[in-house]
Amino acid sequence: MPTLKESALTAILHHIRSLELYAERSGARLVRTTLPECVAGRVLRNLILVRTGQSPEQELSTLVHEITHWLVHWEVRSNVLCTLFEYEAEAVESLVMAQLGLRSGFDPGDRYEESPTDGLLSASVTRVVRASRGICAALGLNDWPASEPQTAVDL
Repeated sequence: MPTLKESALTAILHHIRSLELYAERSGARLVRTTLPECVAGRVLRNLILVRTGQSPEQELSTLVHEITHWLVHWEVRSNVLCTLFEYEAEAVESLVMAQLGLRSGFDPGDRYEESPTDGLLSASVTRVVRASRGICAALGLNDWPASEPQTAVDL
């Protein structure tokens, strides 16, 4: 009988394969390659690069993060929004990994108050929740909590 650690590793490898297929269906090409130690992954046009040598859990987390960039940010060609894009990808990564039971995250059902950003945060949360749901669905996690729709912002 497999140990708990072996079962967890098998599940993580299954999730990695599910995300590989999801990226491919979304029109991206995933390549594992040598990247600087400080770079776990990158998105370049239709290419998702993932650094080799990561643990399976790190690779899963990197795939979630980079697929989020691919799904949500690939059309926008602006360095001005780089920080916002990183926050969104990190939030999706946190939500998905928490849903998998691999990390704690924040509650996507939390209500967000209006702020000086005139709805930018709520629009960002909408994109984060949408990407998280798509990735969780690709992983077979269909019991995602409901969230109220937020106001969209064109970038």
